[in-house]
Amino acid sequence: MDRLFFDTNVLLDVLEQRAPWFPESAECLARVRRGQSTGAISVLSLSDIAYIQKTVSIDKLYAAFHQLRNFLEIAEVNAATVDATLTRQLPDIEDGFQFAAACNWEATHFLTRNEKDFPQTEELIIQTPVEYLKTSGQK
Repeated sequence: MDRLFFDTNVLLDVLEQRAPWFPESAECLARVRRGQSTGAISVLSLSDIAYIQKTVSIDKLYAAFHQLRNFLEIAEVNAATVDATLTRQLPDIEDGFQFAAACNWEATHFLTRNEKDFPQTEELIIQTPVEYLKTSGQK
């Protein structure tokens, strides 16, 4: 079973129903909700979303986060995550934390719209939601 790690931009595409990315991003999350894949995010995404969406009511944010927690795991962010980020030294340190959290969680796929910002590895496939759905035979 695929282990999908969702980058912050994919979550925002769904929460804000951003065109043109919303349908595919929502379908990837739905696959996890239906039990076809396992999914995770990092607490950093929740923190970033709360900051970015500070004009949204706190009740709406809590409701959205509760809904995500009903089917998504939280990939651990700890000292090993920080150390891996400092060792890898990606150009964007926040991306480094996300990538290290996905690796520590043993994700098979890292879903993002910023593919160029993440290194491909043998263990972790970096894809957009559109690409993931195409390669997994779902679109």
